[in-house]
Amino acid sequence: MKTPYSVCWNITSRCNDKCLFCYRERNSSELDFERQKRIIDRIARSGIYKVTFAGGEPLLVPRIRELILYAKEQGLKVSMTTNGILLEEEMLDFSMGTLDWLSFSLDGAATEVQQAMGRNQNHVERTKRLLDRIQERKDRTCRVKINTVVSQVNKEFIADIGDFIFQYPINRWKLFQFVPLRGEAWRNAKDFYISDECFWDTIDSVKRHLGEREKLLTISGRENIENAYFVIFPDGAVMISTGLEDRIIGNALYDDLGELWQREPFGYQLHEERTRCIRQIKGDD
Repeated sequence: MKTPYSVCWNITSRCNDKCLFCYRERNSSELDFERQKRIIDRIARSGIYKVTFAGGEPLLVPRIRELILYAKEQGLKVSMTTNGILLEEEMLDFSMGTLDWLSFSLDGAATEVQQAMGRNQNHVERTKRLLDRIQERKDRTCRVKINTVVSQVNKEFIADIGDFIFQYPINRWKLFQFVPLRGEAWRNAKDFYISDECFWDTIDSVKRHLGEREKLLTISGRENIENAYFVIFPDGAVMISTGLEDRIIGNALYDDLGELWQREPFGYQLHEERTRCIRQIKGDD
Protein backbone atom coordinates (compact mmCIF):
# COMPACT_ATOMS: atom_id res chain seq x y z
CA MET A 1 0.00 0.00 0.00
CA LYS A 2 1.59 3.28 -1.13
CA THR A 3 -0.62 5.21 1.28
CA PRO A 4 -2.95 4.19 4.09
CA TYR A 5 -6.58 3.76 3.09
CA SER A 6 -7.73 6.08 5.88
CA VAL A 7 -6.25 8.43 8.45
CA CYS A 8 -7.46 9.39 11.91
CA TRP A 9 -6.92 13.07 12.62
CA ASN A 10 -7.09 13.89 16.31
CA ILE A 11 -7.73 17.50 15.44
CA THR A 12 -7.91 18.77 19.03
CA SER A 13 -6.71 17.69 22.46
CA ARG A 14 -9.61 19.45 24.14
CA CYS A 15 -12.53 17.43 25.44
CA ASN A 16 -15.70 18.08 27.43
CA ASP A 17 -15.73 14.63 29.05
CA LYS A 18 -13.34 12.88 31.44
CA CYS A 19 -13.10 9.24 30.40
CA LEU A 20 -10.67 7.41 32.66
CA PHE A 21 -9.50 5.09 29.87
CA CYS A 22 -8.74 7.86 27.33
CA TYR A 23 -5.34 7.94 25.60
CA ARG A 24 -5.63 11.28 23.81
CA GLU A 25 -2.51 13.42 23.55
CA ARG A 26 -2.96 16.40 25.89
CA ASN A 27 0.22 18.32 25.04
CA SER A 28 -0.30 18.84 21.32
CA SER A 29 -1.26 22.40 20.39
CA GLU A 30 -4.17 22.99 18.01
CA LEU A 31 -3.46 24.48 14.58
CA ASP A 32 -5.18 27.53 13.16
CA PHE A 33 -7.83 27.17 10.46
CA GLU A 34 -5.57 27.79 7.46
CA ARG A 35 -3.02 25.22 8.55
CA GLN A 36 -5.81 22.74 9.26
CA LYS A 37 -6.96 23.23 5.66
CA ARG A 38 -3.37 22.68 4.51
CA ILE A 39 -3.34 19.27 6.19
CA ILE A 40 -6.58 18.36 4.42
CA ASP A 41 -4.95 19.37 1.12
CA ARG A 42 -1.97 17.13 1.80
CA ILE A 43 -4.19 14.20 2.82
CA ALA A 44 -6.23 14.51 -0.38
CA ARG A 45 -3.18 14.91 -2.65
CA SER A 46 -1.51 11.85 -1.14
CA GLY A 47 -4.23 9.55 -2.46
CA ILE A 48 -5.64 8.73 0.97
CA TYR A 49 -9.33 7.90 0.62
CA LYS A 50 -10.87 8.85 3.96
CA VAL A 51 -10.25 11.11 6.95
CA THR A 52 -11.79 10.79 10.39
CA PHE A 53 -12.08 13.89 12.55
CA ALA A 54 -11.55 12.80 16.15
CA GLY A 55 -9.93 14.20 19.28
CA GLY A 56 -10.44 15.05 22.02
CA GLU A 57 -13.86 16.22 20.96
CA PRO A 58 -13.91 17.55 17.38
CA LEU A 59 -17.10 19.55 17.93
CA LEU A 60 -15.04 21.86 20.17
CA VAL A 61 -13.13 23.04 17.07
CA PRO A 62 -14.78 26.38 16.18
CA ARG A 63 -14.86 25.90 12.38
CA ILE A 64 -15.29 22.13 12.24
CA ARG A 65 -18.21 22.39 9.80
CA GLU A 66 -16.09 24.36 7.35
CA LEU A 67 -13.30 21.80 7.64
CA ILE A 68 -15.72 18.92 7.01
CA LEU A 69 -17.11 20.68 3.94
CA TYR A 70 -13.61 21.51 2.71
CA ALA A 71 -12.53 17.87 3.06
CA LYS A 72 -15.58 16.79 1.07
CA GLU A 73 -14.74 19.35 -1.63
CA GLN A 74 -11.29 17.78 -1.93
CA GLY A 75 -12.92 14.44 -2.70
CA LEU A 76 -12.34 12.76 0.65
CA LYS A 77 -14.78 10.50 2.45
CA VAL A 78 -15.30 12.07 5.86
CA SER A 79 -16.07 10.55 9.24
CA MET A 80 -16.40 12.15 12.67
CA THR A 81 -16.16 10.55 16.11
CA THR A 82 -17.97 12.44 18.87
CA ASN A 83 -19.19 11.92 22.42
CA GLY A 84 -22.45 13.62 21.36
CA ILE A 85 -22.53 16.29 24.07
CA LEU A 86 -22.54 19.15 21.53
CA LEU A 87 -24.50 17.29 18.88
CA GLU A 88 -27.63 19.40 19.05
CA GLU A 89 -30.41 19.33 16.43
CA GLU A 90 -28.77 21.67 13.91
CA MET A 91 -25.39 19.96 14.11
CA LEU A 92 -27.01 16.54 13.88
CA ASP A 93 -28.87 17.63 10.74
CA PHE A 94 -25.61 18.90 9.25
CA SER A 95 -23.82 15.66 10.12
CA MET A 96 -26.54 13.43 8.70
CA GLY A 97 -26.56 15.40 5.45
CA THR A 98 -22.81 15.88 5.00
CA LEU A 99 -20.74 13.18 6.67
CA ASP A 100 -20.19 9.71 5.27
CA TRP A 101 -19.87 8.22 8.76
CA LEU A 102 -20.81 9.47 12.22
CA SER A 103 -19.38 7.52 15.16
CA PHE A 104 -20.53 7.53 18.77
CA SER A 105 -18.68 6.06 21.72
CA LEU A 106 -20.60 3.74 24.03
CA ASP A 107 -18.90 1.52 26.60
CA GLY A 108 -21.92 0.31 28.52
CA ALA A 109 -25.67 -0.02 27.99
CA ALA A 110 -26.35 0.94 31.61
CA THR A 111 -25.50 4.20 33.35
CA GLU A 112 -23.65 2.37 36.12
CA VAL A 113 -21.27 0.73 33.64
CA GLN A 114 -20.61 3.99 31.80
CA GLN A 115 -19.87 5.78 35.05
CA ALA A 116 -17.48 3.01 36.07
CA MET A 117 -15.68 3.67 32.77
CA GLY A 118 -15.41 7.32 33.76
CA ARG A 119 -17.91 8.95 31.40
CA ASN A 120 -20.51 11.50 32.48
CA GLN A 121 -23.66 10.13 34.07
CA ASN A 122 -25.96 11.15 31.20
CA HIS A 123 -23.99 9.48 28.42
CA VAL A 124 -26.26 6.47 27.86
CA GLU A 125 -29.44 8.55 27.85
CA ARG A 126 -27.86 11.11 25.49
CA THR A 127 -26.75 8.41 23.07
CA LYS A 128 -30.23 6.88 23.10
CA ARG A 129 -31.82 10.25 22.30
CA LEU A 130 -29.43 10.77 19.41
CA LEU A 131 -30.06 7.29 18.02
CA ASP A 132 -33.81 7.85 18.34
CA ARG A 133 -33.51 11.05 16.31
CA ILE A 134 -31.32 9.38 13.71
CA GLN A 135 -33.80 6.51 13.38
CA GLU A 136 -36.48 9.03 12.42
CA ARG A 137 -34.41 10.19 9.43
CA LYS A 138 -35.47 7.70 6.78
CA ASP A 139 -33.63 9.49 3.97
CA ARG A 140 -30.23 9.83 5.66
CA THR A 141 -27.12 8.96 3.68
CA CYS A 142 -24.68 9.17 6.61
CA ARG A 143 -23.86 5.81 8.16
CA VAL A 144 -23.66 5.29 11.91
CA LYS A 145 -20.94 3.47 13.84
CA ILE A 146 -20.62 2.69 17.55
CA ASN A 147 -17.17 2.46 19.14
CA THR A 148 -16.72 0.46 22.35
CA VAL A 149 -13.59 0.13 24.47
CA VAL A 150 -13.40 -3.33 26.07
CA SER A 151 -11.68 -3.36 29.46
CA GLN A 152 -11.59 -5.31 32.69
CA VAL A 153 -14.30 -2.96 34.00
CA ASN A 154 -16.97 -3.60 31.35
CA LYS A 155 -16.04 -6.94 29.74
CA GLU A 156 -19.03 -8.74 31.29
CA PHE A 157 -21.48 -6.21 29.83
CA ILE A 158 -20.36 -5.93 26.19
CA ALA A 159 -23.14 -8.15 24.82
CA ASP A 160 -25.67 -5.86 26.50
CA ILE A 161 -24.37 -2.99 24.37
CA GLY A 162 -25.06 -5.05 21.25
CA ASP A 163 -28.63 -5.74 22.35
CA PHE A 164 -29.11 -2.02 22.93
CA ILE A 165 -27.58 -0.57 19.75
CA PHE A 166 -29.01 -3.13 17.34
CA GLN A 167 -32.47 -1.84 18.10
CA TYR A 168 -31.34 1.00 15.80
CA PRO A 169 -30.15 1.15 12.17
CA ILE A 170 -26.47 0.75 13.08
CA ASN A 171 -24.10 0.13 10.18
CA ARG A 172 -21.09 -0.96 12.18
CA TRP A 173 -20.01 -1.77 15.74
CA LYS A 174 -16.31 -1.63 16.56
CA LEU A 175 -14.75 -3.17 19.68
CA PHE A 176 -11.36 -1.84 20.80
CA GLN A 177 -9.11 -3.53 23.32
CA PHE A 178 -8.15 -1.17 26.14
CA VAL A 179 -4.52 -0.15 25.66
CA PRO A 180 -2.65 1.95 28.28
CA LEU A 181 -0.94 3.99 25.61
CA ARG A 182 -0.79 7.47 27.10
CA GLY A 183 -2.68 10.01 29.21
CA GLU A 184 -5.49 8.81 31.46
CA ALA A 185 -5.26 5.29 30.04
CA TRP A 186 -1.65 5.03 31.18
CA ARG A 187 -2.42 6.51 34.61
CA ASN A 188 -5.40 4.19 35.18
CA ALA A 189 -3.95 1.09 33.55
CA LYS A 190 -4.27 -1.10 36.64
CA ASP A 191 -8.04 -0.53 36.76
CA PHE A 192 -8.80 -1.11 33.09
CA TYR A 193 -6.08 -3.48 31.85
CA ILE A 194 -7.38 -6.54 30.02
CA SER A 195 -5.09 -9.30 28.80
CA ASP A 196 -5.05 -10.40 25.17
CA GLU A 197 -6.51 -13.78 26.17
CA CYS A 198 -9.35 -12.23 28.16
CA PHE A 199 -10.08 -9.72 25.40
CA TRP A 200 -10.38 -12.38 22.69
CA ASP A 201 -12.44 -14.63 24.98
CA THR A 202 -14.83 -11.68 25.39
CA ILE A 203 -14.94 -11.17 21.63
CA ASP A 204 -15.77 -14.85 21.05
CA SER A 205 -18.57 -14.66 23.61
CA VAL A 206 -20.01 -11.52 22.00
CA LYS A 207 -19.90 -13.09 18.54
CA ARG A 208 -21.82 -16.12 19.75
CA HIS A 209 -24.38 -13.83 21.35
CA LEU A 210 -24.82 -11.72 18.22
CA GLY A 211 -25.45 -14.56 15.80
CA GLU A 212 -26.30 -13.10 12.36
CA ARG A 213 -25.56 -9.58 13.60
CA GLU A 214 -21.87 -10.51 13.90
CA LYS A 215 -21.34 -9.35 10.29
CA LEU A 216 -21.56 -5.73 11.49
CA LEU A 217 -18.82 -6.25 14.08
CA THR A 218 -15.16 -5.25 13.62
CA ILE A 219 -12.32 -5.70 16.10
CA SER A 220 -9.21 -3.73 16.99
CA GLY A 221 -6.93 -5.60 19.33
CA ARG A 222 -3.79 -4.19 20.95
CA GLU A 223 -1.48 -4.82 18.00
CA ASN A 224 -3.94 -3.25 15.59
CA ILE A 225 -4.33 -0.12 17.74
CA GLU A 226 -0.59 0.39 18.07
CA ASN A 227 0.52 0.37 14.45
CA ALA A 228 -2.31 -0.31 12.00
CA TYR A 229 -3.69 3.24 12.25
CA PHE A 230 -2.16 6.29 10.61
CA VAL A 231 -2.80 9.02 13.18
CA ILE A 232 -2.27 12.76 12.90
CA PHE A 233 -2.19 14.75 16.13
CA PRO A 234 -3.53 18.30 16.71
CA ASP A 235 -0.26 20.05 15.82
CA GLY A 236 0.13 17.93 12.68
CA ALA A 237 2.60 15.47 14.18
CA VAL A 238 2.46 11.90 12.88
CA MET A 239 3.36 9.31 15.49
CA ILE A 240 3.76 5.56 15.50
CA SER A 241 3.41 3.57 18.72
CA THR A 242 5.51 0.50 19.42
CA GLY A 243 5.56 -1.31 22.75
CA LEU A 244 3.26 1.37 24.22
CA GLU A 245 5.74 4.13 23.41
CA ASP A 246 5.09 6.96 20.95
CA ARG A 247 7.64 8.13 18.43
CA ILE A 248 7.17 11.18 16.19
CA ILE A 249 8.04 10.30 12.60
CA GLY A 250 7.07 13.50 10.82
CA ASN A 251 4.46 16.20 10.42
CA ALA A 252 1.48 16.28 8.06
CA LEU A 253 2.04 20.00 7.38
CA TYR A 254 5.23 19.42 5.42
CA ASP A 255 6.11 15.71 5.10
CA ASP A 256 5.00 13.38 2.33
CA LEU A 257 2.39 11.17 3.99
CA GLY A 258 2.94 8.27 1.62
CA GLU A 259 6.67 8.34 2.31
CA LEU A 260 6.05 8.32 6.07
CA TRP A 261 3.70 5.38 5.66
CA GLN A 262 6.15 3.32 3.64
CA ARG A 263 9.36 3.95 5.55
CA GLU A 264 8.04 3.11 9.03
CA PRO A 265 7.02 -0.28 10.50
CA PHE A 266 3.27 0.24 10.24
CA GLY A 267 1.06 -2.83 10.27
CA TYR A 268 0.25 -2.73 6.56
CA GLN A 269 -1.50 -6.10 6.50
CA LEU A 270 -3.46 -5.29 9.67
CA HIS A 271 -4.49 -1.95 8.16
CA GLU A 272 -5.63 -3.67 4.98
CA GLU A 273 -7.55 -6.32 6.89
CA ARG A 274 -9.14 -3.66 9.09
CA THR A 275 -10.31 -1.62 6.12
CA ARG A 276 -11.25 -4.46 3.77
CA CYS A 277 -14.47 -5.30 5.58
CA ILE A 278 -15.51 -1.67 5.75
CA ARG A 279 -14.74 -1.01 2.08
CA GLN A 280 -17.29 -3.68 1.26
CA ILE A 281 -20.04 -1.41 2.63
CA LYS A 282 -20.83 0.37 -0.67
CA GLY A 283 -17.14 0.79 -1.35
CA ASP A 284 -16.08 2.97 1.56
CA ASP A 285 -15.46 3.17 5.31
